[in-house]
This record gives sequence, structure tokens and C-alpha cells, in this order.
Amino acid sequence: MGERRRHPRTVELLEIKELNRQPGDGSFILDHSPFGAKLESPLAFEAGDVVGFSYQRPGEEQATRCYGRVVWVLPVPFKPGRFFVGVEYFRPGD
Repeated sequence: MGERRRHPRTVELLEIKELNRQPGDGSFILDHSPFGAKLESPLAFEAGDVVGFSYQRPGEEQATRCYGRVVWVLPVPFKPGRFFVGVEYFRPGD
């Protein structure tokens, strides 16, 4: 199975501070692009769910907020109760 992404991703581990208006509680961004992100979270989502999350890079004064729709969910191998979550960001007009 080849690469399915339409846009290159930046690999960067960032702690999610807030996820759907709740504390991030161990959720992370694993990689991202201007169009989406791959998250790891203990929260179970379903494809089609709307998500909003925020993160703050070291040295930045303000958190960045992102909103999108879950496009896929997979269990994290060897980490029971954790999930990889693929998010496609909303674009103006969505």
C-alpha cells in the first residue's frame, strides 16, 4: 500500500492542550500539514466526528486552534485504549 496523502506532512510531536473543549489529557499531534493532522489520543472517535483542538509550540505566546472532521480511526498497536485519529481541517466554505 503506497502513500495516500495528498499533501506532505511535517512530523512534529505536539501536546494537545484542549480537545473538544476538554483538557487534552495525553493527546498529541504526531504529524500535520496545512490540510490535516494525525493525532494520538485515549479518546475514541468515529469517522465523521467534528473535532476542535489547540496546541502551543514552545516559545509561542498563544495557542493555535484547529477544527476539522475525523476521516479515519485506528487502534494504536501495543497501546490498548489509545487511537490514531486522522483529521482533515475545515476550509472556508465547509
